[in-house]
Amino acid sequence: MLIILLLHLLTGQSFAPVASAGQPAIVRVSVIKIDGQKGDIYAALYATDKGFPMDPDRAFRTARAQAKNGSAQLQFENVPPGTYAIALFHDTNGDGTLNTNLLGIPKEGYGVSNNVKNMFSGPTFRQAAFRHQQETQLTIQVRY
Repeated sequence: MLIILLLHLLTGQSFAPVASAGQPAIVRVSVIKIDGQKGDIYAALYATDKGFPMDPDRAFRTARAQAKNGSAQLQFENVPPGTYAIALFHDTNGDGTLNTNLLGIPKEGYGVSNNVKNMFSGPTFRQAAFRHQQETQLTIQVRY
């Protein structure tokens, strides 16, 4: 590659690397260690750090699945290649929101891609980020 670049520079030809655009594909998520048999798993796929992990209205896509036998399967379809992060929660009371206490600590189970667990702060987009090129399969553990 370096030789090609040098030849282009010496001969005055322009050199522009060609990026592979890739095709949109599915991101599949296996959610594990769900406590109880009732409730839904709500997940948000973020393309930037804006809103991550608590504002699903700013997510690129959202998904929902019913918890069954301690697990759930989710998928986000037609996702272009790029860097993403997922945040999810187990809605045990059926209100459609992640309930927190006065300090903002979740009262319901939650999880993020890369299974990030910080002791004194929520996970960042950068910590939870993953590259999606083709079909991607992730496993996210719910923490209570």
